[in-house]
Order: sequence, then C-alpha cells, then structure tokens
Amino acid sequence: MKEYNIGVIKEDCRILAQNVDISNFKDKKILIVGANGLIGGFLADFCCFLNDSFSANIEVVLTSYSAKNSANRVKHLLKRQDTRYFSWDCSLPANSDDIGEIDDVFFCAGYGQPGKFLKDAVKTTLINIVGVNSLLEHMQKNGGGNFMFLSSSEVYGSPDNKNIPTPEDYVGLSLPENNRDCYIQSKKTGELLCRLYNQEKNMNVKVARVALTYGPGVFRDDQRALQNFIFKAEKNNSINLLDQGNSIRNYLYITNSAEILINILYNGSNDVYNVGGDTEEITILQLAKKIGKIVNVKVTTPKEGNDISKHIVFAPTRVALDMTRYRKEFSSYQKNIVSLDQGLKKLINWFNIEAHENKIH
Repeated sequence: MKEYNIGVIKEDCRILAQNVDISNFKDKKILIVGANGLIGGFLADFCCFLNDSFSANIEVVLTSYSAKNSANRVKHLLKRQDTRYFSWDCSLPANSDDIGEIDDVFFCAGYGQPGKFLKDAVKTTLINIVGVNSLLEHMQKNGGGNFMFLSSSEVYGSPDNKNIPTPEDYVGLSLPENNRDCYIQSKKTGELLCRLYNQEKNMNVKVARVALTYGPGVFRDDQRALQNFIFKAEKNNSINLLDQGNSIRNYLYITNSAEILINILYNGSNDVYNVGGDTEEITILQLAKKIGKIVNVKVTTPKEGNDISKHIVFAPTRVALDMTRYRKEFSSYQKNIVSLDQGLKKLINWFNIEAHENKIH
C-alpha cells in the first residue's frame, strides 16, 4: 500500500482546497465517523492533504465499524502521525475515552445501500439515532463544536413531479410497509436530534440531505447503480440492468459534495440543506449506456415482465434536489460543478489504475 492515495483522489483534494476556506480546518481535532465510506474516506484524505500541503496541523480522528486492519478505504492513512483510528459500532453508545477532545464532527456513518440496510433494519435504525445522540451529547458536555449530520434525500419519500427538484421544506411521506422505512425514519429522527441540540443546547449542528454522490474511493461490492455498472462492465464485459432503467437520477461528484458539506458546516445560515446535483437529470438506462460507451461494453435490459429488481421496491422513480437555498448563499455552486461525463471518466480512471495498484476495494 502506498503511503498516500495518489492520483485522481489527490488531485481532487487539490481542487477542493482551492474552492473552500481551509482556515476552518487549521489546528482542529476533526472526527470523521464512517471514515471507511466514500464521503468519509474522501474527507479523511482531504484533511491529510491539508496537513501535507498547507501545514494545517489537523488531528484527524477516524472511526468506522471496521476493525483497524480491515478499514481498507483509509488504510493508507493509518500509519501517519496525524491520524488516529478506533473501531465503533454506531448502533451502540460511543466510548468517550475513544472520542477524546474533538472540535468538529462529520457524521458520515450509515448503511446507504438498500442491499445492506434491508438486511439489518434494526442496526440501520440505531446508527442514526443512538450514534448521533451519543456524539452530540459528548460534544455538548465537552464545550460544543461543529457537527455535520449526513442525512439523505430518502427522507422526501417519492415526491410527485411538481415537487421535483425537491426543496428542503417539502414534507416527505413514507408508508409503514415500505421496506426502506428503517433508513428513512431513522434519518428523520437523526435530523430531529440535531435540531433539538441546536435549539436547546445552542450548538452549531447542520443537516445535509445528500443524494447520489459518486467518485473515486468506492468499493467493489457497492450495489448502487452507477458504481455497480462500472464493476459489472469490468467483470462481465457487459452491463445487464435488472429492470428497464426508467428511473431518473441526478448525480453529484465527490468534490462538489464535500465542498457543499464544508461550506454549510462552517458558513451556512440555515440548519438543513440539500446536497445534490440539479443540473443533469438522467435515466438509469441512459447512465448505463453512457458508462458502456466509455468502457466499450454492451448494455442489456430484461424482456418486459422479467424485471428482477425486487430489492428496489418503493425506490423513488425520480430523484433531483432543489439547490436554491445553497445557491443563494454560495455562488460558487454552478461554477465548480463537475459534469457527469467528467466525473465518470475520473472514477473509471481511478478504478482502472489506483484500485488495482493499491487494492482499495
């Protein structure tokens, strides 16, 4: 394993450093929960990049459910003097001694893949309630700080077209028989806890409703459409859809997602923000064909009536977030957006080179 996750990710860190106020990180102890995931792992890389390139003097505290020797996404960072790692099952209360003194928290933990949260609904629920409350309580007792909770666009349920792109004040509904309800309701409860700590404890707690972030650092077993198509293309030399691919999505590249999270945590005037793309809507079939064209493989769909996508029951048919609230406060949103074509090429390049060389998968 190379000491630093070079190439595409390092270049993304360099770009991000140009687009945010890095003074917000200087001399901080920053805890990243869910560091073994896509967003948490990139934020970990970014903090270490700031130390290397700008002498930011950040103490980077990382945690995830994985044991230290299997935290593959951040393994290349764990021998550094500026990082500390501990394993934590966020469905259980945190050990205050493990956390220690912390200035800021990015809570990125949780099962974001339907295939995972449907298998363990109880743990999925507790992560976003017990884990969030445990950390908020710890910070409140130790003088506060800045806390970012990564919620999800899933809290909106399946809005009708007149409410898409979906604004933050839209009240989403979820049916009890919805097999995704454990994830949806736990995110809503996590958001409620954040709001109460804001109101009652006078803490700076922000909620980010994240949708469809993608980019380098993803694992091979990620079953979400975009990443899965790339892996299928490599493994099978084809992309075979589970259904007709009519659902509509709007993706956001990892640097744009991280930029928004950082800006709203340190400078946002509201408590809740959407974090997503609202510029390039695309059907799942169109996405598959776009990836297929880049990697030169065929795309197939099942015959009508033979769809086998049972695991995506109750999945929204169209996901696009209204970014007006963020745009009004941060004019850089449109200027810095990485197009889907650019982002896919970066991800595929990283996957073909670094994932194989460094075995980050």
